Amino acid sequence: MSTPIVTLTTDWGDAGFFAGMVKGLLYSHIEGVQVVDVTHGLEPHNVMTATFVVRQACTGFPPGTIHIVDVATQQPFLCIKAHGQYYLCSDNGLAAMALGDAMEDVRTINVNPGASYNFAAYSVFARVAVMLARGASLDDIGQRPAQMIQRTLPHYLQQGDNYRLYVHYIDRYGNAYLGISYKEFEEIRQGRDFVLSVRDQEVTELSAGYHTTSASADPRRRLRLVVSATGLLELAIKEGSLAQLVGLRVSESVLLRFK
Repeated sequence: MSTPIVTLTTDWGDAGFFAGMVKGLLYSHIEGVQVVDVTHGLEPHNVMTATFVVRQACTGFPPGTIHIVDVATQQPFLCIKAHGQYYLCSDNGLAAMALGDAMEDVRTINVNPGASYNFAAYSVFARVAVMLARGASLDDIGQRPAQMIQRTLPHYLQQGDNYRLYVHYIDRYGNAYLGISYKEFEEIRQGRDFVLSVRDQEVTELSAGYHTTSASADPRRRLRLVVSATGLLELAIKEGSLAQLVGLRVSESVLLRFK
């Protein structure tokens, strides 16, 4: 890339100095670099939500982009080539869930044995980002691992004629993104009427948006099933938080039944 791009996806929050440290190193050692903050607002140590963000927000960057993902960071550290881009993260299951078969090459990053890396995004990932931006090969970064931690991200599970749909992400508005795309939903639905049970609530139609014509005073009755910008189905409450009002959480499931 003529202008290198490095992204940051972390659970650091916005009040600390961590992003400043990493950005200072990148700007000092990579000429013309563009540093993009994907988010620093991930739930601390939550690999599942980090996986969702990487899948939805990082894979669309141009080839050659370098992604630093600092969530639940521990040794060993990985450098992964996928989608023509590079992902720097820990071997904590995120790579298998977020990138899967798209991984073209994987290396365990060379580090000093016995050394402590309490802020690996700065002392390891940023250093490797500099190497990659300067043209280093993956052979310069490390060796291929004998194995990696394998974790699965549940999407949906068929139970007879019913389906369990799993929550992959809760956004800052309290909306829940389900692990099934609109295309998959329609293939399963085959034109049938449906009932989606969400705790003590039921949804029986796919709405065009968040708006509702209901005058109900109970905000839970404004629950809507919509197609999100990601292409996944999303549960939302107009001007309300589904997570707060209904209590839905990441990895929880809702039941889809057909009439």
